[in-house]
Amino acid sequence: MDKKIIGKRLRRQREDLELTREKFAEIVGISAPFLAELESGRKGMSAQTLYKICKNLPISANYLLLGKDDFNKSGNTAMNIIEQIPTKYHAIILEFLTLFNEAINI
Repeated sequence: MDKKIIGKRLRRQREDLELTREKFAEIVGISAPFLAELESGRKGMSAQTLYKICKNLPISANYLLLGKDDFNKSGNTAMNIIEQIPTKYHAIILEFLTLFNEAINI
């Protein structure tokens, strides 16, 4: 595993979540200086640290380690949930998703 690539992915995820190093480190339970070393690739993370990151934040171990996005997996889960909602509520769901999409400017 290339620590520099994993570090870049970790930093990209933190920035996408709009978290400072300090806040990210606090949520995960590590120090901000250690997080900086992970992001720079100077240090690697243990399985326990990887677990803490993925457990406490919406970050995929597959993405950090392999560069593979789990979006399709989460998208399928969302579709399964929507399919369980009675049809009469689907228009409301569509309206909500449209407004949400506009709010986050996708």
